[in-house]
Amino acid sequence: MSRFTKAFLIALPILGCVIWYLLKVFQFQTSPELYDDGMVILQLSRGWLEGRPFLFDTIYGNHTQQHNYYFIPLVGILTKPMGVYGLFMAHVILVGFFFYKCYQSFARFSVSERIMTWLAVLFFAFGPMAFYINLDYFGWHPEHYLIPLLSLLSLSLAERKKGMIMLWLLLTFLVKESSVVLICCLLLFCYVVDLILQNPVKHWSHYIINRRNLIVTAVCIVLFLMGLWWLSHLNGPRPSRLSQAFSRIRPGKTLLLYIVFSCLVGFLTFCIGLLPFIPWLRRFPRRKLIIAVLAGCYTILLVMFATEALFYFPVIYPGISYPARIGGLWGFMLSAFVFLSYRLAQSGAVPDQKASTWIFTGCVLQFLFSPFLVAHFFTIESRPSILSDNISYLIKTRLGLDPYPEGTPRQLYQLAKELPAGSEVIVPFKYTRYFENVYPSYWVDDIKPPSHILGKPLLYVYEKELVNKGSYHEFPGKDYITIPNEHLLILAESSWYNLQFK
Repeated sequence: MSRFTKAFLIALPILGCVIWYLLKVFQFQTSPELYDDGMVILQLSRGWLEGRPFLFDTIYGNHTQQHNYYFIPLVGILTKPMGVYGLFMAHVILVGFFFYKCYQSFARFSVSERIMTWLAVLFFAFGPMAFYINLDYFGWHPEHYLIPLLSLLSLSLAERKKGMIMLWLLLTFLVKESSVVLICCLLLFCYVVDLILQNPVKHWSHYIINRRNLIVTAVCIVLFLMGLWWLSHLNGPRPSRLSQAFSRIRPGKTLLLYIVFSCLVGFLTFCIGLLPFIPWLRRFPRRKLIIAVLAGCYTILLVMFATEALFYFPVIYPGISYPARIGGLWGFMLSAFVFLSYRLAQSGAVPDQKASTWIFTGCVLQFLFSPFLVAHFFTIESRPSILSDNISYLIKTRLGLDPYPEGTPRQLYQLAKELPAGSEVIVPFKYTRYFENVYPSYWVDDIKPPSHILGKPLLYVYEKELVNKGSYHEFPGKDYITIPNEHLLILAESSWYNLQFK
């Protein structure tokens, strides 16, 4: 491999990580999309570092009743100093570390093996599917960390590094209550591949039904049920999200369309994700069995994510296409490919000479089908006026380092910067992003006070049009003063405001 080729291949994931990070920064700052889940995850990540209850947010309250999000507080190390951008930086660091380890691990193999695997992993991690998954039009979810975490776990399994296996197992398990199912499917696939490589001529049942696979399955089922029990315990007498999901199943046309849509999305995603496997399997004696096991594990995950989506039933779309769900399927395919390619290269297998064709075909199919497979609101604007506005924003904000250069967004952002850590504010929903460094709550139905306030808000923000109509149900006492604004009624707690600005 020439120096230029090596430098080019190394630069690709670095460039991808930089673009990924900037994409999320500008999506947060400029897009009209909803961002409430991203703000919730931000609060869950760092609230415990600022004296607030563990996994508590101002939107849902005690979030431990919703999900077992026990990985996300670790990201508070970055979100406390960086705000919402720390969520993206943590993802970029994990992805970058995975590519660093991948480069180290595959260095022992031939040039063709390294290049083909590297390109395939690049298209998994930075291709059109990953692009739409990472856009996540509700902001951000802990499930996004599953893709790099599963990949790092898979690589550690392939190298048989027990210490690193335990680390990535634990971190992946802590992401969400359903993570253990992903772990189980990955472990089963890896163990089957190992057994086939040891002796490829035995009956198929030897590889699937054996003591090790049964132990892994039993342990994972117990851990999964314990996670669901823990959620039920924290919810007390209220029905769990799982029982609510099943209660919404009603036989009929909508259910049939939901099943058909989920199967179609799952099938197309699997076929596209399978293409990089083919060059490695074409000369392998039990390739059909490996594909069957991969498909079986994938189907289990598809059923799990489709069941999870039933909580929002009868909405057919996004359903399984929701970025946080289809991202889990994509992460499983990537991690399975990493393990398989490493193990086959280690055994002396060489990818088919047409490997690059299969990889680029997969990328083209991603480009064609990903807008359908992954739910999104994003559209690419190519009009000169839009491009000019975007370039102007980049210049004015110094690549997003100093966002919201003018108008009401600038005023609210500057006010938010002066608020002490842990402060609470109540604002209209569309203004919550300007207060990402504190703890915003929004008016319910634009007029009703929120339910999950822990302290005394330092700012109340109202829309003057609704104030004039008498729509709002609550105003603070006399110890608040008015901050001038053409469109908003901004009431600031007087002692804080006078101390900070006068």
